[in-house]
Amino acid sequence: MRDAVELEWAGVPSVPIIHKAVQGSAESMAKLSGVPDYPFVLADYPYIPTAIWSDQEIQTLADEVVPGILSLLTRGT
Repeated sequence: MRDAVELEWAGVPSVPIIHKAVQGSAESMAKLSGVPDYPFVLADYPYIPTAIWSDQEIQTLADEVVPGILSLLTRGT
């Protein structure tokens, strides 16, 4: 989360992908960074938060999160 916020501050459009297991921590980081409503895309189970996934799981997850990422990157344009 913090990396995405700092990239935004530097003028680089960013969308963090946050796992459900750490959603609360990400939301806290956004608040501490002064952007409590910073949007993100949520990944959930069955994808484990350690990101040790098979090639098929990676492809499926990518298919699931890309629409949300594109939506956030193009909001307001």
